[in-house]
Amino acid sequence: MESSSTSATRFRFREQNRQQIEDDADYETSSGMSSVSSDLDGENELQSMTGKGIKHLCSELLELKTESDEDFHRNIFSNYSSFVRIFDEVRGMENELMQLKGQVLTQKKLVKDLIDGIHLKVLSEETIDSVIQESEFSEPTPQSELAVHINSISETLDILMIENRMDEAIAVIQRADENLQRMQFEDNSPVDLLLLYNSAIAEKKAMLTLQLTLSAENTRISAAELQKVLVGICKLGDSHLAIQLLLKYYHSRLATGRHHLQSSQSFLDGLYVKNLAKFVFSMISQAARSFMMLYGETSPQASELLQWAREETKLFVASFNKYVRSSSDVTEGLSKAVEAMQFAMSYCSLLKSQRLFLKPYLIKHIRSCMEEVLLIHIDHFKKVISMFTATDDWVLGRYLISGILSEGNYMVAGQRPEYCILTNSGRKFITLLQAIIADVTSLLAIQMEGSILKGLMNLFTEYIAILEKAITFETHVSEKGSKRNLVESLPQQLSVLANLSTLQLFFFKIVRSFLRGPGHLNSKLRKKNSIDFLKKELDGCILFIQEAVAKLKAHFCQQFINRMMSPETGSKLIVETCSDNQQEPSNFQGAMPSAAFQVLFLELRKVDKIDEDNVFEEDWLMELLRELIAAIFSWIVNNKEIWRNTQEDSPVQLSDIISQRF
Repeated sequence: MESSSTSATRFRFREQNRQQIEDDADYETSSGMSSVSSDLDGENELQSMTGKGIKHLCSELLELKTESDEDFHRNIFSNYSSFVRIFDEVRGMENELMQLKGQVLTQKKLVKDLIDGIHLKVLSEETIDSVIQESEFSEPTPQSELAVHINSISETLDILMIENRMDEAIAVIQRADENLQRMQFEDNSPVDLLLLYNSAIAEKKAMLTLQLTLSAENTRISAAELQKVLVGICKLGDSHLAIQLLLKYYHSRLATGRHHLQSSQSFLDGLYVKNLAKFVFSMISQAARSFMMLYGETSPQASELLQWAREETKLFVASFNKYVRSSSDVTEGLSKAVEAMQFAMSYCSLLKSQRLFLKPYLIKHIRSCMEEVLLIHIDHFKKVISMFTATDDWVLGRYLISGILSEGNYMVAGQRPEYCILTNSGRKFITLLQAIIADVTSLLAIQMEGSILKGLMNLFTEYIAILEKAITFETHVSEKGSKRNLVESLPQQLSVLANLSTLQLFFFKIVRSFLRGPGHLNSKLRKKNSIDFLKKELDGCILFIQEAVAKLKAHFCQQFINRMMSPETGSKLIVETCSDNQQEPSNFQGAMPSAAFQVLFLELRKVDKIDEDNVFEEDWLMELLRELIAAIFSWIVNNKEIWRNTQEDSPVQLSDIISQRF
């Protein structure tokens, strides 16, 4: 703005000067004209002044041009950024216009394709309707018209298959089949044309079936799309192919799912079998549901579905066994295996509503693995029993039954609490049995009663064998390297037998409760033969334990008799008896019975003293003494040597000695 005002001022100043010069020139000219007689010097001076004015005017014009150019360049430089911005905006608008033009062309093409498609669809529908109408209402036609009809159907099917309009193609083939059957029934058409007609339909049917098969074998096809394809294949008359494609599809999904679960981290935790069982049996359920949608609930092809389901179940069992064996740690492997079995049985049972009874098949194939795991843990429990019996001092303790058995409260109102007598190892043994039963109770669902009973019997037999070794003074080194405490005195031996008697009663009670609850033997799902077999197994188990306990008692009696008849024991006892009576052995020998009877008498006195302490139950102790006396007299009757030795060594009757001492 300042430059504009400055230039305007300059222009006004120049115009004033120019006007003054012109006025002066006019004045001089007029004066010159008026005075013609002026001299030549005045004319020259006028010309000189005019030239100077022109020259001055030219210089000013040049200055004006220079300033104008500077102003122009200055304006250009000041507005350059605006020019660049406007240029970029223009370029962006050009790009938008080009995109808009492309969209217009695309929309124009889509509209054209839509018009062409609608037109083609209308023509195709008219052609299909004409073909169907010809198929429905065609009368026996001449040979040329039938050939044209065959060609028309073939062309129509080709178009429909190219456009992937499978439902319409299937409808055309079905109508063509009906028309062919009607023509064959009427028997008015040439045989060669009927064969040509049949061949054309069969060819198109095979092509359509192949196209549907390729669609079904596509790895990206969904279950709903597969169902639609299989319905089409069934309409074409190939039900067996539809079943194969259905089972192949779900087999592929099962294989992929199993691989994914096995390669994931879930294989390392307890959720692997749960997720695997849920996935496998849900896929089998979906396959069964799709099968029933195709063929109904009662179908001759149901055997194929059942066979396939069994094969998939067998593959699941392989993964199940692999997991169970890999996690069969002796500390918690049994509980993990039982938990995995429960998951498998639970999800498998859900298929019963779809008439897929796979539970017996599953039980049959997982039972062997579960029995193997159970056997491993039974062997481990044998080592545990050997460890806690190694430190037993064979002294009886009184325990509340309600604190030993986990079957509720054993206290009776108005009565004293019930107690039992057990050694330390006996108490631990009965606790171990109950813990094992709590872990394996769920295994009854897969009919492992026999294996469980056998395992419990083996543990009880192992414990009895340890007691027998302790009574016979057999040295045994335990796992920790220390020798087992032996049963040397008669009170200890009686404690062992009393402990075993209590364990026997508890064992029978626990086993019966285990098999009968909750309603196990009375379950309606069990057949009568199975129940009878189970009762037979239980009776056999009880009889086996009774025989083992009786064998240990007989072993105790035999040990007692052997000790009673030992010469060393008799000599020692005679010396002790003489010292107590302050008599010489030679003088006292004739008044005493044989050493064997002396040992018997003194041992019976020890038993009588133990009975006075009320440690043992009186009824049990009297029964044991009767068995012991019976065994002694049986041995005496069968051993004639004892009679000869007794007559030679001791002419005095035992009854006389007893009456003298008491």
